[in-house]
Amino acid sequence: MAEGRPRRDNLYYSANLIGMAVGLYLLLGQLLQAALSAALGANLPGAGAANPAGIPVWAAMLLNCLATCVNLALPLFCLRRWARPLGLPRRPLRPPSRQVALLGIPLFLCYTTLCSALSNLVRILLGFGGYTPPAAVRLPDSAGGLALAFVAICVLPAVLEELFFRGAIQGILAPYGDWFSIIVTSALFALLHSDLSQLPSIFALSLFLGYVAAATKNVGNSILLHFVNNVSSFLLLWSQQQMDGTNAVGLSAILFTLYFGAGLLALAALIRRGGAKKLPCYPTRKNRMGRTERILSAPVFVFMLLILILTAILEYFR
Repeated sequence: MAEGRPRRDNLYYSANLIGMAVGLYLLLGQLLQAALSAALGANLPGAGAANPAGIPVWAAMLLNCLATCVNLALPLFCLRRWARPLGLPRRPLRPPSRQVALLGIPLFLCYTTLCSALSNLVRILLGFGGYTPPAAVRLPDSAGGLALAFVAICVLPAVLEELFFRGAIQGILAPYGDWFSIIVTSALFALLHSDLSQLPSIFALSLFLGYVAAATKNVGNSILLHFVNNVSSFLLLWSQQQMDGTNAVGLSAILFTLYFGAGLLALAALIRRGGAKKLPCYPTRKNRMGRTERILSAPVFVFMLLILILTAILEYFR
């Protein structure tokens, strides 16, 4: 009797689970944003996270940290619970490896420098059509507020986003090919960010992080790289808001020169060690739908993907 039953397509099932988790993430984001706006008095002129109305700055940043935790932790928890019937092997979170710390960090910072140049180019091109990127986050002036802003901008996204995207989503899709899972995860990761001018560079950065997580079988490595990138962005943002224009540009030039030089040295060392690890190829089976066809036949996944694409299009006309 059991042999006569049609086999469940686990990729179809997995894609719908991912679509549900992404939908929950978007819904929570909207609800939490509305709640934060009400708490910070964002409807008042000049009010916001860095200048809240009625509560201290540190309290506003603490609320922001809590909102980030809820927005990412709840979809992560639900997706892992929903994916239990798939019987996927559990990969415990381990500390980053020494090789990733020594070679991966300079390589990734060099890579992010190139991605920053790509973002600037895309921003200029989109500017011809009238697109204006979202305003940068205003960092608090107080020490306590700045410390909590560091946690909200650098620590929490690095840990929770990597656990959600590289750990959960990419992990669920990994049985169908490492590069397939990396590309699908990176597409979702990029589309979930609001700045349209950064979409290509975020996709490229996600490919790097996804490769590291897949090649090392350790999300802790991608968390480390994500955190280092966030710290670099935080430092540059702080310099732009706290230093005069000349010094801020000088600091940016020094950092980018260091990143590029260290990245080239790390690349030479990696080549000397035999180069980057090749990910195994996924075997193609005859007389079966391809992976792309199967994942695009999952209605919940396709619906959420269309929502994300439509949101990106509307962002251009904002």
